[in-house]
Amino acid sequence: MKLKNNLLKIYTFSLLSLTILFSGCGVYSFTGTSISPDIKTISIQNFENPTGEGPANLTQLVTNNFKNYYRRNTNLTLLQQEGDLQLEGQIVSFTVSPAAIQREGEIDRAALNRLTLGVQVRFTNTQNPDESFDQLFSISQDFPENQDVTQLSPAFIEQLTERLVTDVFNKTVANW
Repeated sequence: MKLKNNLLKIYTFSLLSLTILFSGCGVYSFTGTSISPDIKTISIQNFENPTGEGPANLTQLVTNNFKNYYRRNTNLTLLQQEGDLQLEGQIVSFTVSPAAIQREGEIDRAALNRLTLGVQVRFTNTQNPDESFDQLFSISQDFPENQDVTQLSPAFIEQLTERLVTDVFNKTVANW
């Protein structure tokens, strides 16, 4: 009986110690963010597409993916404007290029195509202006040569966009 009580005490002490350890500084999170405790809000503006390239809903898709990703992975409150962190930008490219050239006789043709999405991002940290930046982020994904860019599934474009959002997220709040 005494052994059982001692084990219960050790288990309780261990659990309490871990709880205190992980709640200690308030800056670390399990998503890998390193957001200062004084930063409470973020504003994300629409990512316009002045190029006119890509699907008609590309602006909405990119903007919503940014908002959803920050909502899911931080405790920041999303504001229309004037957040402690501010994210804005525009889509600067949605291009298809050959990724692998294959020669058949006298003719060169693409054996694989590459879709590249480029977004110019302006990030402002009102609490720590040294962390602010204006940078181009670009992500690519290959697709078969027998498929036209207009035939790519919405899921393909969604995946590409999510990878880009992850890169921006890591640069803004995960300090990677």
